[in-house]
Formats: sequence, C-alpha cells, structure tokens
Amino acid sequence: MESIRRELQETSQRLETVKAEKAKIESEASSNKNMAAKLEFDLKSLSDAYNSLEQANYHLEQEVKSLKGGESPMQFPDIEAIKEEVRKEAQKESEDELNDLLVCLGQEESKVEKLSAKLIELGVDVDKLLEDIGDESEAQAESEED
Repeated sequence: MESIRRELQETSQRLETVKAEKAKIESEASSNKNMAAKLEFDLKSLSDAYNSLEQANYHLEQEVKSLKGGESPMQFPDIEAIKEEVRKEAQKESEDELNDLLVCLGQEESKVEKLSAKLIELGVDVDKLLEDIGDESEAQAESEED
C-alpha cells in the first residue's frame, strides 16, 4: 500500500511538472504567434507606405507635366532619372526591411517547430493546440475590427 502511495505521489509530481512545462510552452507559442502577427502588421504597413510613395510620385509627375506646359525641357532636371533613382532606393529599402522581417519570421517558425516537437514528446496534440491558437487569433482579429 505504501509503495502504491509513493508511486501515486511521484506520478502526481511528474504530472505537475508536465503541466508546468505545457503552460510554459503554450505561453511561448502564444508569444511567437503574437510576434508573427506583429511582423505581418509591419509588413502590411511597409506595403502601404510603398503604395503611398507610388501615389505621391504619380501626383508629382502630373504636377511636373503641368508645370512644363510647353516650356523647354532643358529648364527641368531629368525627371525620369530622378524617378528611377527614387524608385530603386525605395525598393531597396523595402527589400531590406522585408528581409529583416523574413529573418524574424524564420526564427519564430524555428521556435514553434522546437516547441511543437517538445509538446509531441510530452504527448500533447500539437495540431489541436495550434488550431485553438488560430481560432483565438481569428476571434481577436474580428474583435479588433469591430
């Protein structure tokens, strides 16, 4: 009877340890999910900023065309060359920021893979857990839209 009690106590302790590890892993997974959402938001912001630059460029081109209005093109700098230079600069900046975001996303994905492997090792249904996190994300996104 004493042996059974000890086994029960040891099993209870192991169960508490596994529960604590599971909570920690779930917390890390949630943190990683939030980081991925932030990176996605940053990428969207970057895209919006680039589109805004394109629109501003278009309006400036139209303004330059209207200012030229028959005057000699020699009085104005090479607008096309300037546009191309600005476009290349903006594209390079966008690519650099996108690469940074992709590196961060890769790091977060690596963490999720490691956490998933540990959860599987602990006998947790990872697919179900990720599905639940996805459902929470959708609900959170919907509540933020309202």
